[in-house]
Amino acid sequence: MSTDLSTAAAAAKQNPTMKDLVEAQRPAIERQLGGAMNSEAFVRAVLSEIGKSPDLMKADPTTLLGGVMLAAQLRLEIGSGLGEFYLTPRKDHGRQICLPIIGYQGLIKLALRSEFVMNVQAFLVRRGDQFSYGANAERGMFYDWVPQDFEETRDWIGVVATARMRSGGTTWVYLTRTQVMDRRPSYWASTPWKTNEDEMVKKTAVRALAKYLPKSTDLGRALEADEAKVQTLRGLDEVEVTRIDDEPETVVVSETTAADWNTAEVPE
Repeated sequence: MSTDLSTAAAAAKQNPTMKDLVEAQRPAIERQLGGAMNSEAFVRAVLSEIGKSPDLMKADPTTLLGGVMLAAQLRLEIGSGLGEFYLTPRKDHGRQICLPIIGYQGLIKLALRSEFVMNVQAFLVRRGDQFSYGANAERGMFYDWVPQDFEETRDWIGVVATARMRSGGTTWVYLTRTQVMDRRPSYWASTPWKTNEDEMVKKTAVRALAKYLPKSTDLGRALEADEAKVQTLRGLDEVEVTRIDDEPETVVVSETTAADWNTAEVPE
């Protein structure tokens, strides 16, 4: 256990608020960010998101602090307006938890950390667009898209995600609306799917594309941990937020290492 974490924990109140617990985690957050992001701004964003949601204030501290630590490890900005990382309240077996959800912009940022990927983007195919795809000897796998216009009010019928590689060439996937909806979680109404559907549709396509891309360590870690409940949080025992229930562990977020994570499906 590091001295600064112990010192911060000792200074915590006997009945700490969620703000107290986040503040006590600040030294660990700073280490995970490693100077890549401003830790003061990061913590302010966390506290702002918590302040907007009474449900997050009441969430199991292990799940919320674990989500915060995961965002710090991945060096992604927290905030509903940024589209990189969401702290999402959800009921789980009758208790309030925080579910970490990585956004479309977050997945793109992580994908671009690979030295092999130059560009990643996604676009929605809307009703009225001319869209076709296929394969031949001359073009290989190809698609052709001519949008009717660039209005965003028409219903979307599919989504394309593409990646341009530094060595040349492009990798892409196309998902129909049905394929996207089949991938949408059953608890979608309590996630960014309800408020940011277009972004989550694009994220779904980027997730499908990611299996064909050379992965950075961060991208691989994110794909495993996305939308998985943090069950155990190591390194913060002094503030008494570690709580292991009888149910199986899912994501284990450690201050010192993330190499030994266990992941499983989030209970529905």
